[in-house]
Amino acid sequence: MLSGKETIVACSSPPGRGAISTIRLSGSKAISIVQKITNNKLKSQISVLEFPLDVDLSEKCVLTIFRSPNSYTGEDVVEISTHGNPYIVEKVIEKCLGSGAKLANPGEFTLRAFLNNKLSLDQSEAVIEVINANSRASLQAAQNSLKGGLRVKISRVQEKLRETRVLVETLIDFVDDDVNVYIEEVIAKIDEFKIFFESFAEDMKTYSSISKDVRVVVIGPPNSGKSTLINAIIGEKVSIVSEKQGTTRDVVTASCLIDGIRFVFNDTAGIRKTSDKIEEEGIKLSKKALNRADIVIYLVDNSSDFNILPIKKGKRNIFVLNKVDLSNKEAPEGWFAISAKTKKNLAALKKAIAENFLKLGQEELLSVNMRHLDLIKQAHKNISQISPDLISANLELVAENLRNCDELLGEIYDPISSDDMLGKIFNKFCIGK
Repeated sequence: MLSGKETIVACSSPPGRGAISTIRLSGSKAISIVQKITNNKLKSQISVLEFPLDVDLSEKCVLTIFRSPNSYTGEDVVEISTHGNPYIVEKVIEKCLGSGAKLANPGEFTLRAFLNNKLSLDQSEAVIEVINANSRASLQAAQNSLKGGLRVKISRVQEKLRETRVLVETLIDFVDDDVNVYIEEVIAKIDEFKIFFESFAEDMKTYSSISKDVRVVVIGPPNSGKSTLINAIIGEKVSIVSEKQGTTRDVVTASCLIDGIRFVFNDTAGIRKTSDKIEEEGIKLSKKALNRADIVIYLVDNSSDFNILPIKKGKRNIFVLNKVDLSNKEAPEGWFAISAKTKKNLAALKKAIAENFLKLGQEELLSVNMRHLDLIKQAHKNISQISPDLISANLELVAENLRNCDELLGEIYDPISSDDMLGKIFNKFCIGK
C-alpha cells in the first residue's frame, strides 16, 4: 500500500447519477495511460476530447492535467470529467485499468500526498474532517488544521517544553553542589509547564468535541420540564411532554445548531427513587448519559430539588431554574431563571450553552481526533510523573520524561510511521480521496 510506484485510478465524486463525475489518476504513468487510450498527445493542461468507452461508443470529456510536483499527490495527476452516469464512470475506469492503472485503495490519493510531503499527517487527517464536517464550527476547525494550525499549536507547546529540557539536560553534567542551586528553578519551570499543559489539554478536548458534536445532557427530577426545554431549544417536538411523572423512560436524542456549533441534546428520565423497574432502568441510562456529556444542564423547578441530583464535577455544568412563569421565583447567583413553556430567557440560555463550551473565537478552532487526544494524554502522564522529589533525586529520569513528552507530541504531525498505523488512518477515507 505504501510503495506509491503504481499509477492508481478511482472516481473522486460521489457515487450515483449527477451532472458531472470526476475520475482521477495519479502516478508516473497517469498521462501516458490517458494518451494511449485517447490517442492524443495531451500537450495542453486542459483538453476537451472524445474518450473511447467501447466499440462505437465514446464520451466527450474534459481532461485536466497536474504535473508533478504541482498536484494534490505530488505525482502526475489526470482528472477526467464526464457526465455523471455510473455506466460511463465504470467504463472509463475499466479502460484505465486495462492500460496499466491499479484501482486505488480508500484514502490512497491523500496517503500519497503525505508520503510525498505535500501534507503532514495532521493535515491529511484534517482532509476527512473537512469532508465529514456537519456544522460551521467543525468545518472551520477542520480547515484551520488543514492549513497547518494544529501543528503550529503543538509546536508552541514543544517550544515551551524544550526550554525546560535544555535547563535539565544542561544540569545533568554539573556536579551535585552546582545542581542544587538550580533545583528550585527547575521545579518552578516544571510547575509552570504543568499549568500550561493542563490548559492546552483542555482546549484539545474542546476541539475534539466540536469535531464530533457537542453532547448536552439535561438532568433533573421528574416533571421539571426537561422535555419541554429540549423541544423549545430544538424548535420542534422531539420529546413527549406530559404532566404524568416518569413519562421519559429512555434517553431521547435530538440536535440543533447554536452559533454555528452542532449540539446533540439528550433528554433523560427524571432522577428520583422509584420501585418501577422500567423507570429505574431509564434512570440508569440517564446516569450513563451524564458520564458521557460535554455539557450538563441541571434543570429544577424548585432550587431545593438540586440537592437530590448527581452533580458531576469536572463537567461544564449549567444550573437552571424552570417555570418562573408560574411564580416570582428567583434563581440563585450564577443560575438561569427561565420558562421553557413560554421561552422566557431561553435566548440567554442558548447563548450561554455556546459560550460556556466555547470560550474562544471560531477562527482559533482546530480539528482534533482520538489519536491526537491519546498522544496528548500519554504526554500529560509523562509530565505528571515529574514531582519535586524526583527532580531532586534523579534529573536523568526527569529529562527522559520530558523527552518522551516531546516525542509524543511530535507524533501528532510527524510520526515514526508504520504501515499498520497509516493503514488504519487512511482506510477511514473514501475511495478516490
